[in-house]
Amino acid sequence: MKNIILALLAICSISLFSCETLVNDVDPDRLPRSDSKLVVHGYLSPQDTTISINVYYSSQLIGGNNSPYWLNGSPISLNDAVVTLSNQGKSVTLPFDSKTGTYSIKATTMPILEGQTYELKVERGGQTAEAQCTVPKAVAIQEIKQDSVDSKMMDPSNPNYVPPKEYLYRIVWRDIAGQENYYRVGGYVFQNQTVQTSPNVFTVIPSIQDLSFGENNRLGAFSTVASTDGKEMVSSTARTRLYNYPGSMLVFKVKYVELTLLNCEKTYYDYHRAVQAFDRDNPFAEPSLIPSNIKNGLGCFAAFNRSSFVLK
Repeated sequence: MKNIILALLAICSISLFSCETLVNDVDPDRLPRSDSKLVVHGYLSPQDTTISINVYYSSQLIGGNNSPYWLNGSPISLNDAVVTLSNQGKSVTLPFDSKTGTYSIKATTMPILEGQTYELKVERGGQTAEAQCTVPKAVAIQEIKQDSVDSKMMDPSNPNYVPPKEYLYRIVWRDIAGQENYYRVGGYVFQNQTVQTSPNVFTVIPSIQDLSFGENNRLGAFSTVASTDGKEMVSSTARTRLYNYPGSMLVFKVKYVELTLLNCEKTYYDYHRAVQAFDRDNPFAEPSLIPSNIKNGLGCFAAFNRSSFVLK
C-alpha cells in the first residue's frame, strides 16, 4: 500500500509539473507580425438616401493596442483616403464627412439601381483596396403574422394588477425561384417614452427600439434554405419588449412598428451572419473566421434590396 501511495504521488507531481510548463510567457518579438490593412465597410441599397463608406486600419493581433489608428479599443476613421465609387463608366469621389466619420454622398449623385454592379476603390498611403457588388431584386412582404401574449411583469403589491400585452411578429414572403437567395429580417419599434422629470411634471420623449427576431437565437434573423425554392417563407418570431415595470417612473407607449425584409448578396449574408454568431461575452467561444470580399484589405462591401411594412 505504501508503494502504491508513493507511485500516485509521483504521478501527480509529474502531472502538475507538466501543466506548469504549458503556461509560459512568450517574447512578442518571436511572434509573427503583419502590417495593418485597410478595412472597408459599405452597403448599397436602392431605398437609402445616402451612400456611406467607412474606412479604418486593422489592428495587429499582437501589440494592436499601441496602434495610432485605434483609440480605447475602437478604430479611428481615416479622413485622408481617396474613395471612388463607379458604375457603368461613371465615377464619383466620396468626400469625408467629419460629423459621421464616413465618406458619403447623396444617393441622387450615384443612383443605386436593381441588377447593376458597382465598383469601389479606396486608396491611402500606397495601399489600394477594391471590391464590387451587384444589387439583388426586391422581394415584397406578403403578410405579417401578429399575435400577443401577457407580459411576465407582475406587481406583488397589487393583486388586481393586469399585465400588459407583448406583441409577436412574423414576416411572410415568397422566395425567388430558380436561384439561391439570402434573406435577413429586422424591424424597429417607434414609441413614446414618458419620464417624470419633477413632481407632477412628465416629459414625453420619442425613442426607437430594435425588434430582434429569433428571441434568444443570435441567427434568427437570417434565412436561406434550398428546399424552399420559389415557395412561401416565414421568418422566426420577434417580440416587443416592454419596460414600463410596475411602480416605475418610465412608461413606454408603442406608436407603430416597422418590419423589414432584406434580399441581400451572399457576401452581405455571410459577413453579418459570422459577426452575429461570434459571442464576444463568452470566454470559451471558439474563434470565428470573419469573411471579407475586400481585395487587398478587410471588411465587406455588399448590396441588398429592402422591403418594409408598417403596423400602426
